[in-house]
Amino acid sequence: MKAVVLSKLISVEALPMAGYSVVSLFSGAGFLDFGFMEHGFDVVWGCELVPYFAQAHNYNLRLRYGEGRRDTIQTADITKVSPDSIPKAAGIIGGPPCQDFSVGNANKPGVAGARGQLVWDYLDKVATVNPDFFLFENVEGLYKIRKNREEALIPLMAQFADLGYEVDFQVLNALDYGIPQDRSRVFLVGVKHAIATALRIHGLPTFEFPQPIYPRAKANFDWIDTWDYGTQVDEEDFIHELVVPYALTVHSAIKDVPTSGLPNHVFFQPRSDKFTVIAEGDDRRKSFKRLHRFRYSPTVAYGNNEVHLHPTEPRRISVREALRLQSVPDWYQFEEGTPLDKMFKMISNGVAFRLAELLADQIKVVLDSYYTLEAQNAVAIIG
Repeated sequence: MKAVVLSKLISVEALPMAGYSVVSLFSGAGFLDFGFMEHGFDVVWGCELVPYFAQAHNYNLRLRYGEGRRDTIQTADITKVSPDSIPKAAGIIGGPPCQDFSVGNANKPGVAGARGQLVWDYLDKVATVNPDFFLFENVEGLYKIRKNREEALIPLMAQFADLGYEVDFQVLNALDYGIPQDRSRVFLVGVKHAIATALRIHGLPTFEFPQPIYPRAKANFDWIDTWDYGTQVDEEDFIHELVVPYALTVHSAIKDVPTSGLPNHVFFQPRSDKFTVIAEGDDRRKSFKRLHRFRYSPTVAYGNNEVHLHPTEPRRISVREALRLQSVPDWYQFEEGTPLDKMFKMISNGVAFRLAELLADQIKVVLDSYYTLEAQNAVAIIG
């Protein structure tokens, strides 16, 4: 398919790096990693099987943190990586491939599948590195489907506990955290039992998942139904009349993209009459789902190039608009010339950026408290 190109890459000022060291597994294009790196962590080593994912990740490492930044993310099969090649680090973060646990197909093999087996490789790497914490992400089906829960999730948590971790898990929906997208994912966070115990002894909090800004937003708000395509409204006036938080609407994320001059505002060339027929907000279809300006987006997951349709224009949404719906900052860029289908696949596979930031903040509170306590104890002993 041909692409429509409306903007070029822009330069951004490089930022210095410092913080708790992190190993990244199944690194993807880096949405989870950059969420941590922007909030007090430094990814010192990573592994990603797909070359163009790793290339995009490393490109943005240099773009954001300076050209001197080496290629941190290795292109390799994690099952064949020597344990000796993985550096020691304060944390491990990542999400093994999720296809075998997907809710969309009850016949998926689960943990018996080749991709499902990779959860045990994640466990092995935690055992090898022995970090202070880990964060594990996967699809909701890991918990929601009984077979996956009994054969993968529960045994995995038990084995993390055997390694000396206190493990918490929750299913978090990005929508509840102010991101205009219905995206539920399983998160496991483990903190070394010794760290959690030391904090409790001194009356300090251990890890807690971030509190939702809009609890159960999908169910608790009266969302707008479909409109005929081309419906004209005074958008500014309508925003003031909304009975749902504006931050949870597609409009809040993408309204300024076409006129902003931002990079990656590229999209598939329209080739179907359906682009001018399907109602705004008709997103229950198998294909050609159209977003509504004043409602949240369905999960940003674009299989077979079924990218959602723009609410008011006769086209699919652009790469930059999809990045916005994943709450990815505008400094993040794909290199010019990256094929459209690959950009949309990388976006689909990523963690919602803002949620990654919130989780990083909660983990950092734990580490800061613990190492402050350790420093105070060391001073007391010396004294």
